[in-house]
Amino acid sequence: MRQSSQAVENEVILGIPRKRMVLWLTIAPMILMLCWVSWSVSKNRYVVTAEMVEMDAPSECWAASDGGIFSDARDAFRSRQPLRPYLGFCGVARTTMGDFALPPSKPQPWLGQKRSDIYTRLNPGCKYDLIVISPNGRPTERNRGRGSPNPPLIRRILFTYPC
Repeated sequence: MRQSSQAVENEVILGIPRKRMVLWLTIAPMILMLCWVSWSVSKNRYVVTAEMVEMDAPSECWAASDGGIFSDARDAFRSRQPLRPYLGFCGVARTTMGDFALPPSKPQPWLGQKRSDIYTRLNPGCKYDLIVISPNGRPTERNRGRGSPNPPLIRRILFTYPC
């Protein structure tokens, strides 16, 4: 009789069965990690409707990198120089909502579209719904004439209106 009551006491920790506690202690960190990843991927992400004015960016462009654990060192490269050098090394897509940067060609983006796909789809005079990443808040028409050293980054073309 004494052994069975001692076995029951070992199976319960703070009033919670041991197996259930182990299960929750393994699942809870995974749920918290999933919440953090989904928040970090979606923060500063906005949908903007803009009409394309001019593409002043090369089709291929990336900045220099010293490399890291998962990547090699590489020199900066661009397929052509932008018409306005003050807009940055890789240029920008000029729209009615301001200037937007295109993602670098290398490394390939994990989330979003490749630079070459965005470059070929953006045509002057057409209207688009764009998913942009902007750490300075939602881009508005008031930002149209203001140059920014760090313009919002186009992540994906969501919808193309008829031209």
